[in-house]
Amino acid sequence: MKSKGTILVLMLILISGCDFAFTRNWTDNKLRNILVGDWELIIEEENASTDIPPPLYSRVPDGMSITLDSIDLYLGFFGEHLDTVGQRFRRKYLGSKLPYKTIQDSIFVRNPIDGNRIFKWKFVDLKHDTLHLAIGGDEVLSYKRRKVIADSSIAFDQVIYSSSGCYGSCPILDISIDNKGNVLFQGEGYVENLGFFSSKLDVETKNYIFNKFKQATVLDLQDEYFANHTDAETITTTFVKSGKIVKTVNDYGKEGPKELIWAYTTIAHIYSQIALSSIPADEPFYPKLHYFVFKKSDYSLPLEKSESFYLWTELKKSRETTQQFVPLYDLSFNPNNTYWGADPNENRVHKYTIKSITTDGKLYKFDFEEGKTITYDLGYNFIDRNFKGVNFSHLNSF
Repeated sequence: MKSKGTILVLMLILISGCDFAFTRNWTDNKLRNILVGDWELIIEEENASTDIPPPLYSRVPDGMSITLDSIDLYLGFFGEHLDTVGQRFRRKYLGSKLPYKTIQDSIFVRNPIDGNRIFKWKFVDLKHDTLHLAIGGDEVLSYKRRKVIADSSIAFDQVIYSSSGCYGSCPILDISIDNKGNVLFQGEGYVENLGFFSSKLDVETKNYIFNKFKQATVLDLQDEYFANHTDAETITTTFVKSGKIVKTVNDYGKEGPKELIWAYTTIAHIYSQIALSSIPADEPFYPKLHYFVFKKSDYSLPLEKSESFYLWTELKKSRETTQQFVPLYDLSFNPNNTYWGADPNENRVHKYTIKSITTDGKLYKFDFEEGKTITYDLGYNFIDRNFKGVNFSHLNSF
């Protein structure tokens, strides 16, 4: 007599190579074994999906991974909450994974708010690695099986995600996560936590976020993506390996490949899922709605938002020193020109007022109007390590 394990293996082999349609005498476990896999919505060109994350009740996710006990929607589950800054209801991230249950041919998920089951889909069939799910009436969704390949050519140590805001209430934030799970976060506007914070991720969550970006094959991404419309947000993502920037992607309007868009979801909202410890606004000094820019004579090197926050994270872990140096660059701040609204975070108050910042690339001297001076030692030259002379532009070219 065959063991239960052998029977299960044979059943999975049969499932992977055959087409299936639901019959009433099948058990729920058989249906779950059919559903297991990574799935991508087949979209007609004229009905291309929106990049707006689906709310909890949405029935049309554009990508998902299904295990025997949970469904991971790539764009996450969202509810609503009252934003105390804008005094209006906004989307609230509820995670990406939810348990599900199958009853006959119906699939239900568990509502994370009240614990109730919500009907999602009715299984129709699986043919040639194409999954068909009905969502009511005659409407049927078609999903093709994805071959998930995580890019191993770049085992980056740190990823920094930044969003600029838009003409509206898009979140304005920066978040850095390293390979040890250390988190540094800045909430600038239209987020639940405003200011600077630190935290720590568990290994599973950190790996989940890193693997999402690896599936986007980082080194193959373009440096820039642009939408053909106005008023959208700009997302910049910087990848660091061995203390060096190896890639920065500027994405206006979320025009990057779908794998990159899917990778944004968790990292953009993870701050709302973890405990945060507040950091004073002057450690080190970094004004809201601005980015770092290096200037030397008539040339400048403006950093992308994520690169600017990366420099801040490096300054944050640097030691203070009284060492003297010959300044080679002025370090100042460019305004966030993507966001055109009022200051969404008027409550952040700096203890000191910045007068000037000078640097040789390694040492950074912050002079304040109040007479206070702080010099940070990075231990290496940030400019020489991450940029080249051609990255500087003549001021008259702007």
